Amino acid sequence: MDSSVTASSVRSRPFDVIVVGLGAMGSCALEALARRGKRVLGIDRFDPPHDLGSSHGGSRVIRLSYFERPEYVPLLRRAYDGFDRLSRDSGEKLRFETGLVAGGAYGNPVSAGMLRSAREHDLMVDAMDGRELMRRFPQFSVPANWEIVTEKQGGFVRPEAVIRSALALAVRSGASIERNAPVTSWGVNGHGAWVEAGHGRFEASALVLAGGAWMPQLMGSVGPKLEPTRQTIVWIDDAGDPAWGHEAMPVWLFDRGEQPAVYGVPSSAGMGLPQGLPQGMKVGLHGGGPVVRPEQIREVPSAEIVAETVAAAAERIVGAGTRAVAGAKHCLYTMSPDTDFVVGLHPAHPQVAIAGGFSGHGFKFAPVIGEALADLATKGKTTLPIGFLSPTRS
Repeated sequence: MDSSVTASSVRSRPFDVIVVGLGAMGSCALEALARRGKRVLGIDRFDPPHDLGSSHGGSRVIRLSYFERPEYVPLLRRAYDGFDRLSRDSGEKLRFETGLVAGGAYGNPVSAGMLRSAREHDLMVDAMDGRELMRRFPQFSVPANWEIVTEKQGGFVRPEAVIRSALALAVRSGASIERNAPVTSWGVNGHGAWVEAGHGRFEASALVLAGGAWMPQLMGSVGPKLEPTRQTIVWIDDAGDPAWGHEAMPVWLFDRGEQPAVYGVPSSAGMGLPQGLPQGMKVGLHGGGPVVRPEQIREVPSAEIVAETVAAAAERIVGAGTRAVAGAKHCLYTMSPDTDFVVGLHPAHPQVAIAGGFSGHGFKFAPVIGEALADLATKGKTTLPIGFLSPTRS
Protein backbone atom coordinates (compact mmCIF):
# COMPACT_ATOMS: atom_id res chain seq x y z
CA MET A 1 0.00 0.00 0.00
CA ASP A 2 1.37 3.44 -0.93
CA SER A 3 0.69 5.60 2.11
CA SER A 4 2.36 8.73 0.75
CA VAL A 5 0.40 11.75 -0.38
CA THR A 6 1.49 14.94 -2.10
CA ALA A 7 1.55 18.26 -0.32
CA SER A 8 -0.79 19.77 -2.87
CA SER A 9 -3.40 17.11 -2.16
CA VAL A 10 -3.61 17.83 1.54
CA ARG A 11 -2.40 21.37 2.23
CA SER A 12 -5.89 22.82 1.98
CA ARG A 13 -7.56 20.08 4.03
CA PRO A 14 -8.28 20.78 7.69
CA PHE A 15 -6.99 18.06 10.00
CA ASP A 16 -7.90 17.19 13.53
CA VAL A 17 -4.26 16.47 14.40
CA ILE A 18 -0.87 16.71 12.72
CA VAL A 19 1.89 14.40 13.98
CA VAL A 20 5.46 15.56 13.33
CA GLY A 21 7.97 12.71 13.37
CA LEU A 22 7.00 9.14 12.47
CA GLY A 23 9.50 7.11 14.43
CA ALA A 24 8.51 4.97 17.40
CA MET A 25 6.23 7.42 19.20
CA GLY A 26 4.91 9.35 16.23
CA SER A 27 3.94 6.28 14.21
CA CYS A 28 2.06 4.83 17.18
CA ALA A 29 0.37 8.18 17.88
CA LEU A 30 -0.70 8.40 14.23
CA GLU A 31 -2.13 4.88 14.38
CA ALA A 32 -3.98 5.56 17.65
CA LEU A 33 -5.51 8.77 16.31
CA ALA A 34 -6.57 7.22 13.00
CA ARG A 35 -8.04 4.20 14.79
CA ARG A 36 -10.17 6.63 16.82
CA GLY A 37 -11.55 8.09 13.60
CA LYS A 38 -9.61 11.35 13.62
CA ARG A 39 -8.52 13.14 10.47
CA VAL A 40 -4.78 12.97 10.92
CA LEU A 41 -1.64 13.82 8.97
CA GLY A 42 1.80 12.41 9.73
CA ILE A 43 4.95 14.23 8.59
CA ASP A 44 8.52 12.91 8.58
CA ARG A 45 11.77 14.38 7.27
CA PHE A 46 12.74 10.94 5.89
CA ASP A 47 10.87 7.86 4.63
CA PRO A 48 10.07 5.78 7.72
CA PRO A 49 11.06 3.26 8.80
CA HIS A 50 14.67 4.32 8.18
CA ASP A 51 18.10 4.07 9.81
CA LEU A 52 18.79 7.77 10.34
CA GLY A 53 17.33 8.21 13.83
CA SER A 54 16.63 6.14 16.93
CA SER A 55 14.32 3.38 15.72
CA HIS A 56 16.30 0.87 13.70
CA GLY A 57 18.73 -2.00 14.09
CA GLY A 58 16.38 -4.98 13.91
CA SER A 59 15.65 -5.29 17.64
CA ARG A 60 14.92 -3.34 20.81
CA VAL A 61 15.03 -4.90 24.27
CA ILE A 62 11.72 -5.03 26.13
CA ARG A 63 11.41 -5.80 29.86
CA LEU A 64 8.92 -5.34 32.71
CA SER A 65 11.02 -5.31 35.90
CA TYR A 66 12.25 -1.82 35.18
CA PHE A 67 15.41 -0.97 37.10
CA GLU A 68 15.30 2.73 36.15
CA ARG A 69 12.26 3.43 38.36
CA PRO A 70 9.09 1.51 39.27
CA GLU A 71 6.76 4.22 37.95
CA TYR A 72 7.38 2.96 34.42
CA VAL A 73 5.94 -0.52 35.07
CA PRO A 74 2.22 0.32 34.62
CA LEU A 75 3.08 1.95 31.30
CA LEU A 76 5.07 -1.11 30.27
CA ARG A 77 2.13 -3.40 30.93
CA ARG A 78 0.02 -1.29 28.60
CA ALA A 79 2.85 -1.22 26.05
CA TYR A 80 3.09 -5.02 26.00
CA ASP A 81 -0.64 -5.16 25.27
CA GLY A 82 -0.18 -2.53 22.59
CA PHE A 83 2.54 -4.45 20.76
CA ASP A 84 0.39 -7.57 20.83
CA ARG A 85 -2.60 -5.65 19.42
CA LEU A 86 -0.43 -4.23 16.63
CA SER A 87 0.69 -7.79 15.86
CA ARG A 88 -2.89 -9.05 15.67
CA ASP A 89 -4.08 -6.16 13.54
CA SER A 90 -1.14 -6.25 11.14
CA GLY A 91 -0.59 -10.01 11.02
CA GLU A 92 3.13 -9.54 11.71
CA LYS A 93 4.91 -10.92 14.78
CA LEU A 94 6.49 -7.98 16.60
CA ARG A 95 7.35 -9.14 20.13
CA PHE A 96 9.56 -12.09 21.07
CA GLU A 97 9.88 -13.45 24.61
CA THR A 98 13.43 -14.72 25.04
CA GLY A 99 13.71 -13.95 28.73
CA LEU A 100 16.04 -11.34 30.21
CA VAL A 101 19.26 -11.72 32.21
CA ALA A 102 20.67 -8.65 33.97
CA GLY A 103 22.89 -7.76 36.90
CA GLY A 104 26.40 -7.04 38.03
CA ALA A 105 28.67 -6.91 41.05
CA TYR A 106 27.30 -6.90 44.61
CA GLY A 107 25.08 -3.86 45.21
CA ASN A 108 24.78 -2.94 41.53
CA PRO A 109 21.85 -0.63 40.66
CA VAL A 110 20.48 -2.86 37.88
CA SER A 111 19.72 -5.87 40.10
CA ALA A 112 18.52 -3.67 42.96
CA GLY A 113 16.22 -1.66 40.69
CA MET A 114 14.73 -4.74 39.05
CA LEU A 115 13.96 -6.31 42.42
CA ARG A 116 12.40 -3.08 43.67
CA SER A 117 10.09 -2.87 40.66
CA ALA A 118 9.23 -6.55 41.03
CA ARG A 119 8.26 -6.06 44.69
CA GLU A 120 6.18 -2.94 44.08
CA HIS A 121 4.31 -4.37 41.08
CA ASP A 122 4.15 -8.08 41.89
CA LEU A 123 6.33 -9.16 38.97
CA MET A 124 7.79 -12.63 38.62
CA VAL A 125 11.59 -12.53 38.60
CA ASP A 126 14.29 -14.92 39.74
CA ALA A 127 17.36 -13.82 41.70
CA MET A 128 20.55 -15.90 41.58
CA ASP A 129 24.31 -15.63 41.64
CA GLY A 130 26.66 -15.76 38.70
CA ARG A 131 27.46 -19.42 39.23
CA GLU A 132 23.79 -20.39 38.82
CA LEU A 133 23.45 -18.18 35.75
CA MET A 134 26.35 -19.95 34.03
CA ARG A 135 24.88 -23.33 34.95
CA ARG A 136 21.60 -22.39 33.27
CA PHE A 137 23.15 -20.50 30.38
CA PRO A 138 26.74 -21.54 29.62
CA GLN A 139 26.86 -18.82 26.95
CA PHE A 140 27.66 -16.34 29.75
CA SER A 141 30.91 -15.77 31.63
CA VAL A 142 30.47 -13.71 34.82
CA PRO A 143 32.00 -13.74 38.32
CA ALA A 144 30.45 -16.48 40.45
CA ASN A 145 29.37 -14.04 43.17
CA TRP A 146 27.59 -11.56 40.91
CA GLU A 147 23.98 -10.61 41.64
CA ILE A 148 21.80 -11.68 38.72
CA VAL A 149 18.08 -11.22 38.10
CA THR A 150 16.18 -13.02 35.35
CA GLU A 151 12.75 -12.16 33.96
CA LYS A 152 10.80 -14.59 31.80
CA GLN A 153 8.77 -11.87 30.04
CA GLY A 154 11.84 -10.02 28.82
CA GLY A 155 12.73 -10.13 25.16
CA PHE A 156 12.78 -7.85 22.15
CA VAL A 157 10.57 -6.14 19.61
CA ARG A 158 11.33 -5.46 15.94
CA PRO A 159 11.48 -1.65 15.59
CA GLU A 160 11.25 -1.32 11.82
CA ALA A 161 8.37 -3.80 11.71
CA VAL A 162 6.56 -1.94 14.50
CA ILE A 163 6.78 1.37 12.66
CA ARG A 164 5.87 -0.16 9.32
CA SER A 165 2.85 -1.91 10.85
CA ALA A 166 1.67 1.18 12.74
CA LEU A 167 1.88 3.37 9.64
CA ALA A 168 0.11 0.83 7.44
CA LEU A 169 -2.70 0.47 9.98
CA ALA A 170 -2.96 4.26 10.27
CA VAL A 171 -3.33 4.63 6.52
CA ARG A 172 -5.87 1.81 6.47
CA SER A 173 -7.88 3.88 8.95
CA GLY A 174 -7.66 7.01 6.80
CA ALA A 175 -4.45 8.78 7.84
CA SER A 176 -2.39 10.79 5.35
CA ILE A 177 1.42 10.79 5.38
CA GLU A 178 3.94 13.33 4.09
CA ARG A 179 7.33 11.63 3.63
CA ASN A 180 10.70 13.30 2.99
CA ALA A 181 9.27 16.59 4.25
CA PRO A 182 11.50 18.31 6.86
CA VAL A 183 9.60 20.70 9.10
CA THR A 184 10.86 24.24 8.67
CA SER A 185 8.51 25.94 11.14
CA TRP A 186 5.39 25.47 13.19
CA GLY A 187 3.10 27.68 15.22
CA VAL A 188 -0.28 28.10 16.83
CA ASN A 189 -3.25 30.33 16.12
CA GLY A 190 -6.78 30.79 17.33
CA HIS A 191 -7.92 27.80 15.33
CA GLY A 192 -5.24 25.34 16.41
CA ALA A 193 -1.78 24.87 14.94
CA TRP A 194 0.07 24.95 11.64
CA VAL A 195 3.18 23.31 10.23
CA GLU A 196 5.35 24.23 7.26
CA ALA A 197 7.10 21.17 5.87
CA GLY A 198 8.43 20.14 2.49
CA HIS A 199 6.63 22.39 0.03
CA GLY A 200 3.41 22.82 1.96
CA ARG A 201 1.70 24.47 4.90
CA PHE A 202 -0.71 22.29 6.88
CA GLU A 203 -3.25 23.19 9.55
CA ALA A 204 -4.99 21.24 12.28
CA SER A 205 -6.84 21.65 15.54
CA ALA A 206 -3.93 20.09 17.45
CA LEU A 207 -0.30 19.19 16.92
CA VAL A 208 1.92 16.36 18.20
CA LEU A 209 5.68 16.92 18.16
CA ALA A 210 7.59 13.63 18.29
CA GLY A 211 10.72 14.55 16.39
CA GLY A 212 13.29 12.35 18.12
CA ALA A 213 16.79 13.79 17.85
CA TRP A 214 15.33 16.87 16.13
CA MET A 215 13.25 17.82 19.19
CA PRO A 216 15.80 20.43 20.36
CA GLN A 217 15.23 22.34 17.11
CA LEU A 218 11.46 21.91 17.32
CA MET A 219 11.20 22.85 21.00
CA GLY A 220 13.92 25.45 21.50
CA SER A 221 14.33 26.21 25.21
CA VAL A 222 10.95 24.77 26.27
CA GLY A 223 11.08 21.96 28.83
CA PRO A 224 14.14 20.04 30.00
CA LYS A 225 17.20 20.45 27.80
CA LEU A 226 17.44 17.60 25.28
CA GLU A 227 20.72 16.51 23.70
CA PRO A 228 21.20 13.98 20.88
CA THR A 229 24.05 11.55 21.50
CA ARG A 230 25.49 9.02 19.09
CA GLN A 231 25.67 5.36 20.08
CA THR A 232 27.26 2.46 18.24
CA ILE A 233 25.72 -0.98 17.84
CA VAL A 234 27.80 -3.93 16.66
CA TRP A 235 26.83 -7.35 15.31
CA ILE A 236 29.11 -10.30 16.06
CA ASP A 237 28.83 -13.20 13.62
CA ASP A 238 27.01 -16.11 15.25
CA ALA A 239 29.00 -18.61 13.13
CA GLY A 240 25.85 -20.69 12.83
CA ASP A 241 25.93 -21.44 16.56
CA PRO A 242 22.37 -22.28 17.73
CA ALA A 243 23.36 -21.38 21.31
CA TRP A 244 23.48 -17.74 20.20
CA GLY A 245 20.00 -17.86 18.67
CA HIS A 246 16.95 -16.13 20.12
CA GLU A 247 15.31 -19.47 20.90
CA ALA A 248 18.23 -20.56 23.12
CA MET A 249 19.57 -17.38 24.69
CA PRO A 250 17.96 -14.46 26.56
CA VAL A 251 18.56 -10.78 25.98
CA TRP A 252 21.06 -9.50 28.52
CA LEU A 253 22.42 -6.40 30.23
CA PHE A 254 25.31 -6.13 32.68
CA ASP A 255 26.26 -3.18 34.85
CA ARG A 256 29.90 -2.03 34.62
CA GLY A 257 30.10 0.44 37.48
CA GLU A 258 31.27 3.85 36.26
CA GLN A 259 31.42 2.64 32.66
CA PRO A 260 28.37 2.30 30.38
CA ALA A 261 26.48 -0.95 30.80
CA VAL A 262 26.92 -3.57 28.08
CA TYR A 263 23.88 -5.28 26.56
CA GLY A 264 23.07 -7.76 23.86
CA VAL A 265 20.30 -9.34 21.82
CA PRO A 266 20.73 -12.92 20.57
CA SER A 267 21.01 -13.62 16.88
CA SER A 268 17.83 -13.05 14.88
CA ALA A 269 18.97 -14.97 11.79
CA GLY A 270 16.08 -16.12 9.64
CA MET A 271 13.59 -13.61 11.07
CA GLY A 272 13.31 -11.46 7.97
CA LEU A 273 15.44 -8.56 9.22
CA PRO A 274 15.55 -5.32 7.21
CA GLN A 275 17.57 -5.58 4.01
CA GLY A 276 21.26 -4.86 4.56
CA LEU A 277 21.17 -5.39 8.32
CA PRO A 278 24.06 -7.53 9.61
CA GLN A 279 23.33 -10.98 11.01
CA GLY A 280 24.58 -12.11 14.40
CA MET A 281 24.41 -11.18 18.07
CA LYS A 282 23.73 -7.46 18.48
CA VAL A 283 25.77 -5.81 21.26
CA GLY A 284 26.20 -2.25 22.48
CA LEU A 285 27.18 0.07 25.28
CA HIS A 286 24.20 1.75 26.92
CA GLY A 287 24.92 5.47 27.00
CA GLY A 288 28.13 7.44 27.15
CA GLY A 289 28.20 8.43 23.48
CA PRO A 290 29.22 11.91 22.29
CA VAL A 291 26.75 14.76 21.88
CA VAL A 292 26.26 15.22 18.14
CA ARG A 293 24.15 16.86 15.48
CA PRO A 294 21.54 14.38 14.21
CA GLU A 295 23.07 14.26 10.73
CA GLN A 296 26.30 12.86 12.20
CA ILE A 297 24.59 9.48 12.42
CA ARG A 298 25.70 9.02 8.80
CA GLU A 299 29.38 8.81 9.79
CA VAL A 300 31.02 5.38 9.72
CA PRO A 301 31.58 3.85 13.19
CA SER A 302 35.24 4.08 14.15
CA ALA A 303 37.38 0.98 14.56
CA GLU A 304 38.11 2.10 18.12
CA ILE A 305 34.48 2.19 19.32
CA VAL A 306 33.72 -1.10 17.55
CA ALA A 307 36.70 -2.74 19.28
CA GLU A 308 35.68 -1.27 22.66
CA THR A 309 32.14 -2.59 22.26
CA VAL A 310 33.27 -6.07 21.23
CA ALA A 311 35.76 -6.19 24.12
CA ALA A 312 33.03 -5.34 26.63
CA ALA A 313 30.79 -8.06 25.22
CA ALA A 314 33.63 -10.59 25.11
CA GLU A 315 34.11 -10.22 28.86
CA ARG A 316 30.61 -11.68 29.38
CA ILE A 317 29.80 -13.82 26.32
CA VAL A 318 31.78 -16.96 25.63
CA GLY A 319 33.33 -16.80 22.16
CA ALA A 320 32.41 -13.18 21.42
CA GLY A 321 36.04 -12.12 21.26
CA THR A 322 37.04 -14.69 18.66
CA ARG A 323 34.21 -14.38 16.14
CA ALA A 324 34.14 -11.92 13.29
CA VAL A 325 32.40 -8.55 13.43
CA ALA A 326 29.50 -8.79 10.99
CA GLY A 327 28.79 -5.06 10.94
CA ALA A 328 28.24 -1.87 12.92
CA LYS A 329 25.87 1.08 12.80
CA HIS A 330 25.17 4.26 14.69
CA CYS A 331 21.89 5.20 16.34
CA LEU A 332 20.83 8.29 18.26
CA TYR A 333 19.79 8.66 21.89
CA THR A 334 18.05 11.94 22.74
CA MET A 335 18.99 12.46 26.35
CA SER A 336 17.06 14.39 29.00
CA PRO A 337 18.98 15.65 32.07
CA ASP A 338 17.46 12.98 34.35
CA THR A 339 17.09 10.32 31.58
CA ASP A 340 13.30 10.26 32.10
CA PHE A 341 11.07 10.90 29.10
CA VAL A 342 9.47 14.26 28.35
CA VAL A 343 5.80 13.69 27.51
CA GLY A 344 2.91 16.07 28.01
CA LEU A 345 1.32 19.29 26.82
CA HIS A 346 3.45 22.20 25.69
CA PRO A 347 3.68 24.59 28.67
CA ALA A 348 2.57 27.59 26.58
CA HIS A 349 0.35 25.96 23.95
CA PRO A 350 -2.23 23.43 25.19
CA GLN A 351 -3.09 22.43 21.62
CA VAL A 352 0.45 21.02 21.23
CA ALA A 353 1.52 17.68 22.74
CA ILE A 354 5.21 16.82 22.92
CA ALA A 355 7.20 13.62 23.29
CA GLY A 356 10.99 13.51 23.47
CA GLY A 357 14.04 12.77 25.56
CA PHE A 358 13.60 9.00 25.47
CA SER A 359 17.23 8.63 26.53
CA GLY A 360 17.91 5.25 24.97
CA HIS A 361 15.17 3.32 26.77
CA GLY A 362 11.98 4.51 25.10
CA PHE A 363 11.09 2.24 22.19
CA LYS A 364 9.53 -0.42 24.43
CA PHE A 365 6.91 2.18 25.45
CA ALA A 366 5.90 3.23 21.93
CA PRO A 367 2.30 1.93 21.87
CA VAL A 368 1.34 3.40 25.24
CA ILE A 369 3.06 6.73 24.55
CA GLY A 370 1.17 6.81 21.26
CA GLU A 371 -2.12 6.37 23.14
CA ALA A 372 -1.15 9.09 25.63
CA LEU A 373 -0.31 11.51 22.82
CA ALA A 374 -3.62 10.75 21.13
CA ASP A 375 -5.41 11.51 24.40
CA LEU A 376 -3.52 14.77 24.90
CA ALA A 377 -4.12 15.94 21.33
CA THR A 378 -7.86 15.25 21.40
CA LYS A 379 -8.85 15.67 25.06
CA GLY A 380 -6.08 17.82 26.52
CA LYS A 381 -5.48 15.19 29.21
CA THR A 382 -4.92 11.47 29.71
CA THR A 383 -5.67 8.95 32.43
CA LEU A 384 -2.43 7.12 31.68
CA PRO A 385 0.13 7.60 34.50
CA ILE A 386 2.58 9.94 32.76
CA GLY A 387 2.63 12.77 35.30
CA PHE A 388 6.23 12.03 36.30
CA LEU A 389 7.26 12.66 32.66
CA SER A 390 5.79 16.18 32.53
CA PRO A 391 7.73 18.81 30.52
CA THR A 392 7.28 21.16 33.50
CA ARG A 393 8.65 18.79 36.16
CA SER A 394 11.15 20.35 38.52
